[in-house]
Amino acid sequence: MTEAKVSISASHKERFPSSFSVTGGKGGTGKSTVAINLAVSFMLDGKKVLLVDADVDSPNIAVLLNVEKRSQRRVTGFLPEFDADKCTRCGTCVESCRAHALILPEDRPPMLFPEICTGCEICRYVCPSDAVKEKSKTVGYIYDARYENIDILIGELELNQIEAALMIQKLREEVEERLGNQSYDVLIIDTAPGAHCGVMRALEFSDIAIPVTEPTPLGAHDLDLILELTNILNIKPFVVLNRSGIGDDEIIKKVCEKHSAELISNIPFDMGLFECYAKSIPVVTGKPDSPSAKAFKELYGKIRDLVL
Repeated sequence: MTEAKVSISASHKERFPSSFSVTGGKGGTGKSTVAINLAVSFMLDGKKVLLVDADVDSPNIAVLLNVEKRSQRRVTGFLPEFDADKCTRCGTCVESCRAHALILPEDRPPMLFPEICTGCEICRYVCPSDAVKEKSKTVGYIYDARYENIDILIGELELNQIEAALMIQKLREEVEERLGNQSYDVLIIDTAPGAHCGVMRALEFSDIAIPVTEPTPLGAHDLDLILELTNILNIKPFVVLNRSGIGDDEIIKKVCEKHSAELISNIPFDMGLFECYAKSIPVVTGKPDSPSAKAFKELYGKIRDLVL
């Protein structure tokens, strides 16, 4: 897994050395809010920013910045189709399907449940009679957006689709293409919550990770999981404690100590942040003198020194 990270990163290191992912073990910790305010802080500092919404199950950066999604590109995935003339009904494809998306009726070729097919193509590879043909399905879409001088790429899964890893891969390919055609100072990836394959794929092309958590038992539990993942991927984490002071900050500090991860910022919850969130305005510009905006500015200074 570490070797994969090195090879992926090496493809853009020479032309683009500065990147980080904002991630988190659970949803609702303020991950996207942190990513947006850091992106805006880099922009205000005169840096050219590419912000990627890789939370493909529930992308919200466009909503939080009140910008329009445009230039829709369809992402397709593999869906098996069975040739009745070639199929011997041996059942090898059914036995090999880890998603259990296939069943074998008594008198006809395998029946597919497309809603749970992951598009792994294993059925095609194991079929001894070459009876599995490729049929495509729409997995999701990739969009462009822009907020002032920040370019935004957004990945979004189609409703009822589950191929998050495929969507992340296609999103990464677009990022690589964009980096080859345009010059940016910093790449910021807003990952999905959790520690699943889609998060791993998003983290793999980051220099550092910024896990965002909150001072609750569930926040501590899921921070523990994401720090285990960053350790496996050999990516240095710097933890941000959002809503600091509303719960038990000490439980977060203990998890950080367990993994030797630096707690780099404590962001308080204040009404200025709440008001800006409701109006789709970054707090660093909407309420620059608020406690949360000051914490974001301090965090920005630390991240800038780490990646630039």
